[in-house]
Amino acid sequence: MKAMDQQKLDRAIGRRLKTLRTQAGMTLNELAGRSGVSRAMIGRVERAQSSATAALLGKLCAALDVSLSDVVALAEKPPERLVRLADQPHWRDPDSGYRRRHASPPDAASGIEIIVVDLPAGARVSYSPWGRNAFTQQLLMLEGAIAVHIDAKAVRLREGDCLDFDVMRAVMFENETKQDARYVIITRRGASYGKM
Repeated sequence: MKAMDQQKLDRAIGRRLKTLRTQAGMTLNELAGRSGVSRAMIGRVERAQSSATAALLGKLCAALDVSLSDVVALAEKPPERLVRLADQPHWRDPDSGYRRRHASPPDAASGIEIIVVDLPAGARVSYSPWGRNAFTQQLLMLEGAIAVHIDAKAVRLREGDCLDFDVMRAVMFENETKQDARYVIITRRGASYGKM
């Protein structure tokens, strides 16, 4: 991604986070307390003075009761049935190089989100557990292999494997191999879920 595109995306993410925080009626201090992210860092991200990492966005999204797609996809237009590849929002984590593309139409009537993820060799991305409004998701491996750590349990996935899990516990995605991995995350909100 070009530097100018990254700056534009950082500004859009910052504006979206600030909008979501104010809509939730939270001050910077309240969001910091709820997310475990410092007030100063939240302020820098909202002002686009710092690029947010996947881990940091995960903490803020959990505290705001929104999905990462709500922030990264920046879906602020009416629902559509079709979204062309060229129009699908994408985002790159500045720390791990993790790349995600929001493939499904924004606010799809089905309530399903489809995210295509590229996880570079040796990279890992951690997410804090959601405290409220947790959701379920499935991961379908397309290429390569990864380990998904859910609390203390590790599940190793290879091409074609599919894992059903929730976000009520800490989750870490890790590419332990020397080859990039690609997978799809399918999320449906509001479904009940039993422990894995």
